[in-house]
Amino acid sequence: MSSSGLLNLQPLLEEGRENELSGLLSTLHPADVAEALGPLDMEDTITVMSLLDIAQAAEVLVELSERQRDQVTSSLPRDKLTQMVAEMDSDDAADIVGDLTEAAAEEVLKAIGDEGSGEVRRLLMYDEETAGGLMQLELVAVLGSDTVAKAVQAIRETSEDLGDLASIYLVDEAKSLQGEISLKDLLLAEPSQTLASLAKKPPSLVVRVDEDQADVAQKFRKYDARSAPVVDHQNRLLGRVTVDDIIDVVDEETDKDFYRLAGSSEEEVYASGAFKLAGLRLPWLLFNLGGGLITSLILSHFEASFQKTMALVAFVPMVMSLSGAVGSQTATITVRGLATGRIAAGFIFRSLGKEQKVSSLMALVFGLVIALIAGATHQAPRLGVAVGLSIGAAILVSAFLGAITPLFFRAINIDPALASGPVVTSANDVASLLIYATIGATVA
Repeated sequence: MSSSGLLNLQPLLEEGRENELSGLLSTLHPADVAEALGPLDMEDTITVMSLLDIAQAAEVLVELSERQRDQVTSSLPRDKLTQMVAEMDSDDAADIVGDLTEAAAEEVLKAIGDEGSGEVRRLLMYDEETAGGLMQLELVAVLGSDTVAKAVQAIRETSEDLGDLASIYLVDEAKSLQGEISLKDLLLAEPSQTLASLAKKPPSLVVRVDEDQADVAQKFRKYDARSAPVVDHQNRLLGRVTVDDIIDVVDEETDKDFYRLAGSSEEEVYASGAFKLAGLRLPWLLFNLGGGLITSLILSHFEASFQKTMALVAFVPMVMSLSGAVGSQTATITVRGLATGRIAAGFIFRSLGKEQKVSSLMALVFGLVIALIAGATHQAPRLGVAVGLSIGAAILVSAFLGAITPLFFRAINIDPALASGPVVTSANDVASLLIYATIGATVA
């Protein structure tokens, strides 16, 4: 075990102690094995995977990062990959097969049998970023007229395929979802009791098959759910989404937002080749370059005013830095509010109003403090007034831009996280400098 807590498999691999390594791996959780594979090259990773039994290897494959998983699946012998896929829950199998080449996917599907391949093909029909792309088909569905004893027997018969089970679902003859029964209520009920008398109608959380995964994650957070049934538009039960998939969605959405806040992408982080990396970054850098050219033009236009009152130049970095920080903070808060659902369609103006109140207080405080400092240090009250007014106005405008730009992006169906990086920063630079130069030329 290394000092960081990460298991180091390299010494055992280098010394050829495969029997010892195999014994060690059999005692580990699949997530720990996946973490230990991270630093290894692909040859050693495949060696480790070959030492695992099929069931554990399948679980480890699911735990790997998407990038590493793609590399492993393309390197594994096809027969071993097929055996792993056959061991997986339907949703995990669909994720693995969906990332294979068309020819490889078809080969694996043919090898896992009609029942397994049919389930995977059904799931592959749905967009991977919807509830349909997240759901698994393994569940227990019962009729309201059935007894508790019959439901328990159904669970026993399918227990090997169920994984984590928190609830069973009540349906009618047409497979329409009627209710939900927790395992706790089922176990505490009399064996002869009918399920209809136990069911919660309707279930506390139901998601539609075409619902976006981010919206599904918000509902799980809101209702503190462990699983949720997935239905079509006729309310027919199709599958279920479990909390382990939701955790992956939250991680994925958070990573995506952070990359985009920086005007970047996950693809860029893992892309290989200087030309590809440069191509991904260039659009955002060109946008910043355009903002820089505009600020240069503003400075040139007001050059005579700055020469007349040279002290104004000393405060340009302060104005741009402070207003930029306020704009970025506001944009980040707005993006996060949209992502978590705290800023909903009916509360946009309330959110804007709150941000403007906060920015007004900040503008007042900073404007007064900097006005006093500038006026005192340069012994020029008019300069202090100019700098203070400029700072206050720039903060107000930057906060407004930081709040309104993500909302605008959302309105035109563009991910609002894109707005919080170079777009807001460049807009704030231009706006704050224009405000400062105009007020400075007028007042100072």
